[in-house]
Amino acid sequence: MKYKLEEIVDVTMGQSPKSQYFNPDGNGMPFLQGNRTFGFKRPAFDTYTTLVTKPAQAGDVIMSVRAPVGDLNITPVEMCLGRGVCSLRMKNGNQEFLYYMMKYYMPQLLNKESGTVFGSVNRNDINRLEVDIPNESEKQQRIARYLTMIDDKIELNMMINDNLEQQAHALYQQMFIGNANPDWKQGHLSDLITVKYGKDHKKLADGYYPVYGSGGIMRYVERPLYDKESVLIPRKGTLNNVMYVNQPFWSVDTMFYTEMRLPNVAKFVFHFVKTKDLASMNTGSAIPSMTTNILNAMELTVPSASALEEFETLVDPMYRTMQENDNQSAKLTELRDLLLPKLMLGEIDVSDI
Repeated sequence: MKYKLEEIVDVTMGQSPKSQYFNPDGNGMPFLQGNRTFGFKRPAFDTYTTLVTKPAQAGDVIMSVRAPVGDLNITPVEMCLGRGVCSLRMKNGNQEFLYYMMKYYMPQLLNKESGTVFGSVNRNDINRLEVDIPNESEKQQRIARYLTMIDDKIELNMMINDNLEQQAHALYQQMFIGNANPDWKQGHLSDLITVKYGKDHKKLADGYYPVYGSGGIMRYVERPLYDKESVLIPRKGTLNNVMYVNQPFWSVDTMFYTEMRLPNVAKFVFHFVKTKDLASMNTGSAIPSMTTNILNAMELTVPSASALEEFETLVDPMYRTMQENDNQSAKLTELRDLLLPKLMLGEIDVSDI
């Protein structure tokens, strides 16, 4: 049945808090500011506040209404929302279904012809959004439950990978920091890697190979820029978002990629660079920036070939598992995005799900 969103959903816009409402001790209610991404179904709270406004309730769908517009999440706890964020609550219906419904109808909300302004949407834009959904609560629940199972598996893969990376980093700390051999030579990062510039990807056709920016995978293109093990380091933007890649890829022009100069050294380099606060080495004025000179000049202890080989033997199975999980999550994401419109349009019978 067709509705305007305001007929079935209550919309609450976030507000700008006054400075006196902030509690530096961290006591009070979580506060989510706009103009940031929310993460994968788990928003990161900026700070805490005792701001007295109508807060979002646990289970509300929250949506960014300023660039980047359209990020969605579900609040795990009651929280206050700043400008640039709104909360959505079904008047009668399933909140998980609302989350997926908004994902499906987001392109229409962002369509300029619907009255939106580039980079933002307002309450009227949201309220006037037209949706066509099943009336039956049971159908909504079944659709949401099916899609949630897919997203829960993706999130579980992410949690497993986070844990495996932490285990690998603990081994790095133990072998190369806590038990470093005093006979190992001192050197620079340039002794281990060659830093290379990424390239513009806009003229490439869509394809199989991932394109990495400082925020992660941006798209998939027809051919790779590099096809060997590499550590990706942001040149501009979020400088601390260092990544390890062991599959053919393309790196954007705001992202360095690296070629290894020694065997069994890529994972060591990744964990070494991850320990550095690259953001504090920023050379940019408006946009955080990194240079090859800074990276090349980083001082380090160069482990022996046997130590690097031992570390590789210990952590390689962890990284293989992480890659398998990432591949599975990519396939699940593709499946979810394929099923979402079919479920919303009633092209798939959900009675047996």
